Amino acid sequence: MLTWARPLKGFEEVKVFVVTLSFIITLFVSLIFLGIYFRNNKLLLETVKDQAASYFELIVQARLWNARHGGVYVEKTGDVRTNPYLAKAGIKPDIQCEGNRILTMCDPTQMTGEISRLTRATGGVSFHMTSLKPMNPNNAPDSFERTALDRFEHGGREVWLVDREVMPPAFRYMKPLFVEKSCIPCHEQQGYRVGDIRGGISITIPFAELDHKMRANRFMIIVLSLVTICLLLGILYFMVWKLVVRLSASREQLKQMSITDELTGLRNRRYTMERLGEEFQRARRLEKSLCLIMGDLDHFKEINDTYGHQFGDVVLKTVAARMRSSIREYDLLGRIGVEEFLIISPDSDLDETRRMAERIKTVVKNDTIGDGAKEVKVTISAGVTMLKAEDQTMDSLFSRADDALYAAKRQGRDKVAFL
Repeated sequence: MLTWARPLKGFEEVKVFVVTLSFIITLFVSLIFLGIYFRNNKLLLETVKDQAASYFELIVQARLWNARHGGVYVEKTGDVRTNPYLAKAGIKPDIQCEGNRILTMCDPTQMTGEISRLTRATGGVSFHMTSLKPMNPNNAPDSFERTALDRFEHGGREVWLVDREVMPPAFRYMKPLFVEKSCIPCHEQQGYRVGDIRGGISITIPFAELDHKMRANRFMIIVLSLVTICLLLGILYFMVWKLVVRLSASREQLKQMSITDELTGLRNRRYTMERLGEEFQRARRLEKSLCLIMGDLDHFKEINDTYGHQFGDVVLKTVAARMRSSIREYDLLGRIGVEEFLIISPDSDLDETRRMAERIKTVVKNDTIGDGAKEVKVTISAGVTMLKAEDQTMDSLFSRADDALYAAKRQGRDKVAFL
């Protein structure tokens, strides 16, 4: 995790970009899947509603057939009973037939109840005739049906809802019934006229299976949305991570180029002087020792003039490599001039630093330097100094190292002098 997170350190603008884009992706994907979820639910509910509307139309057509024939007579056997409310409406419901058989009128309302009992037993679907002025108390409306009937009185043409307060859940649907001419014989005494709304048919469809499908659909939508979001954010972060890794490498390369001498690979003058200032302040603050070695190649101008600048570059690179191999790991070696070098040696005493300068002098001159066609022997002069209490600025320390270098030059070169 650290490997994946570390490249974003130092790229605050990229972090803001990633966070912002992640938020936009999350919001966009969530809205898409939320729309899919509501669309699927709407389609499922519309399917059930269309099914309920089909049931309503079938019942209405069956009722119209019954009413237009003045009712249907059935034999009174089993649980068939005479409708007592027909007599109250002035209709004689029973007929005596040969063989002591009795037929009784099955009006549209009674027929609807019979059909409801059959469908409830087979598929769980039930129908209920209801009215605000029922002749039969069993046709009194419940709360849903009363609300629907009130809406019908104000122009509504259908009412539906999913009732999850009952177990199992049910889909409730209701449409109004209008008074037709064939309805007048039974309902005229209630004051109805042709075209009036005299009630409605309430249809109840089991909703448990569909409710389960809707819950499963919701679960799948949530899972798919989370997987999609995680996948997109993962791809986004991977792409940004790859980009930032390259940017970080490029930035580090530029940083190294800005502090590195291109020819020798040592630290350049600007960086070396900045570090000298830092080490100077640290040594004074913590009362630590700090030593400098300033080195300069002897007769380097003659080498350039004799063998050319390209060979002079070979000499500088070789000397730099030999000097680097002769210092401690935490010493800093920098090139501060054409043939001038500065070594910053923190936490070391003057004797230790002088031995280091002698070692460098010996390593530089021991072996010849060549490019395969020509060879030369090179020597170096060095000045050594140590931080003193009277040094108030790094310039005084640096100047003393420079003076020590020129003292070594005056002593005949290939020397180490200290002040």
